[in-house]
Amino acid sequence: MRFIFEERRLVMLGLMLAALIGFMGAAVAAPAQETGAGAGVQSKSQQVDAAPDYAALAALLEDPKSRAVLIKELQRLASEQPTAGFGKTTPKASTATLASSMAVDTLSVFHAIHDEGIKALVQFNRLLHIDPASWDWSTFGENVWRMALLFVFAYGSWLLYGHLIRPVLVRLDRWSTAASARQHLLRLFLSLTLIGALGVLGLGLIFITGNFLSATLAGDDEPALWRQTLFFNAFVTLEFVRMVIALVLTPSYDGLHLFPIKADQAKFWMRRSSGLIRFLGYGLMWLVPVVERTWGIDAAQSVVWTLALVGLVYALHTVFSQRHILRDALLPMAERHPNGMISWLLGALAHTWHLLAALYIGMVFLVGLTRPTDALPFIVRATGYTFLIIAGALLLSAISVQLLGGEVRLKEHHRMRVPLLERRLNTYLPWLVHTFRLTILLVAIALILSVWHVTNAFNWLGTNPGQQFLSTVFDVAFILLGTVIVWLVLSSLIEMKLNGVSSHMPSARMQTLLTLFRNIIAIALLAMAVMMVLSEIGVNIGPLLAGAGVLGLAIGFGAQKLVQDVITGVFIQLENAINTGDTITVGGITGTAERLTIRSVGLRDLNGTYHIVPFSAVEVVSNYMRGYAYHKAEYRIAYRESIDEAITYLEAAFEELKSDPAMRGKILEPIHIPGVTELGASSVNIRVMIKTTPGDQWAVGRAYNRLVKMHFDAAGIEIPFPHTTIYFGEDKSGKAPPVYVQNLGGTPESAG
Repeated sequence: MRFIFEERRLVMLGLMLAALIGFMGAAVAAPAQETGAGAGVQSKSQQVDAAPDYAALAALLEDPKSRAVLIKELQRLASEQPTAGFGKTTPKASTATLASSMAVDTLSVFHAIHDEGIKALVQFNRLLHIDPASWDWSTFGENVWRMALLFVFAYGSWLLYGHLIRPVLVRLDRWSTAASARQHLLRLFLSLTLIGALGVLGLGLIFITGNFLSATLAGDDEPALWRQTLFFNAFVTLEFVRMVIALVLTPSYDGLHLFPIKADQAKFWMRRSSGLIRFLGYGLMWLVPVVERTWGIDAAQSVVWTLALVGLVYALHTVFSQRHILRDALLPMAERHPNGMISWLLGALAHTWHLLAALYIGMVFLVGLTRPTDALPFIVRATGYTFLIIAGALLLSAISVQLLGGEVRLKEHHRMRVPLLERRLNTYLPWLVHTFRLTILLVAIALILSVWHVTNAFNWLGTNPGQQFLSTVFDVAFILLGTVIVWLVLSSLIEMKLNGVSSHMPSARMQTLLTLFRNIIAIALLAMAVMMVLSEIGVNIGPLLAGAGVLGLAIGFGAQKLVQDVITGVFIQLENAINTGDTITVGGITGTAERLTIRSVGLRDLNGTYHIVPFSAVEVVSNYMRGYAYHKAEYRIAYRESIDEAITYLEAAFEELKSDPAMRGKILEPIHIPGVTELGASSVNIRVMIKTTPGDQWAVGRAYNRLVKMHFDAAGIEIPFPHTTIYFGEDKSGKAPPVYVQNLGGTPESAG
């Protein structure tokens, strides 16, 4: 709710600014709208002086010789006339591009500015060369006391009326403040409606009474009555606008605030808006018509230009002096907003809103300059449409964020079957939302430019190039969207197969093949989408495909090792030689296959080192995970031990191993003891073989070795270790030479 109030506050400030600028835009339009009577009088005299002699023209055309001479002269002038002037040609609708249309529109704006500038210079020059003695100073200065009296009456009555209704305003303020949270908005609406009705009633009474007083004071003086009527019309209009702004701001009553605006800010905007409204309003609605009737159209136009320039400077000063207020209000909103894009837009708007407002003010001024006959209606209409377009764009953007911008949360059983689908949707949907919002932004900009008559992109879209552009955009969007949907469907089906949609899981070979198929499908879809998009945007993909074939052939010759990797990898996969998770030996490296591609295999050995072995380096694949495996070992006993007794204890250790619940399921057959395999230097070696499930031979062997050691120790069977016999030789009598032996703590002793 707090965020909504802050947004309402910002919208109100924007509307206030637009209302202030709207009056300035009418500054250069007043002569054509308010002073038509005086201009009409002058145009009639000019028409009388410039009226053609139709009788002489008819006589000229009746004479054959004169008519022939006239025709030849017209033909000569037509041949000498240039076909088109700079900036006057208009491209045909069927061949015009958007850039050329915008160039023509922009050029027409600059032509209009140039023409208005020349016209202003001519009017100012004429005004300087007029003899001031010819001006009717007495007409302008007469009856000043009447205007002063009417001014005092109007504003004195308005202030008195405000003082009389103040108790009503105080009661409405208390009544609205005392309402509960649920009833506050209703009471606030009723209070503001009643205040507005009282204000309209007061203005109506002052208008009627003032016109009666004006007619009484003027008597039979029609020019004086006309000037006084202009004043009362301007007074009622301007005070009504000020009353509406006061209803929005209401700086004097806290309970009647429609928006949470600080009192100092409300007073500032009320003071600035009142000054601009009264300055431009009385200048355009009263001063300009009076000056035109008194001193002519040139003097009126000079006043208009003065009002427009002063209003422009005043509005720009207001915007730049208050730029920090809106910036300080937008930056906290940008920091709190969870959406990154909206947060960035709010931050950018906080630092550039005054520049955008200055651009809007300049546009209003240019409109008033280039469209003097209908500037005020055009500005009001264009401003209203602009706010509607912005509001509609924000609404559509908010709806898109509400529908597609949130994080997708699948149900638990869907996440179990397709674990990557949720992550993919949360990756693709934000891009879809950003694309949709970018489209809304571009359409809104095009509509605003069209409303302000800068350029009309929609007219260009009706041409053949525009329709072709739209067709291309829709086709490309359809291709990209279709590619994403196909990828989501196929990858989800593969993941469902990998995770087991039924009670059994797919085999390791099936998992490996499905993973490879998913990668191949991704590459194929990407390649097809790129080719189709290039074809839609006008790129001839025939030479591209041919070039890709030649390039592929060149790469094949230059990268034979890569081709060998791929071909060998294909056959290894078809022969089901390696699957992910298998313990294998390839290229002299033994480890677990963690990653399989069409070109290489990734192995993790017992030390944790990760190896990538290209298939071109693989001559033999040793897979320890196919069907079954054996724990094969040779157990040594001393020569003095009984072989049969040792075999008995080896079988006893196996029986104990089978009784272990952790090992029972890993043993496939009874123990097999082939017998003595070697009479070694210091031991007798007995071979043992235990058939196990694939991959469990090492765990079974470790457990069996432990039990064998325990059983041999309990039976006193020696497991020999290497012995060393030292021979010192002997003399002719058969006796060994003496040997010196030293104890660790004693002295050397002689031994025989």
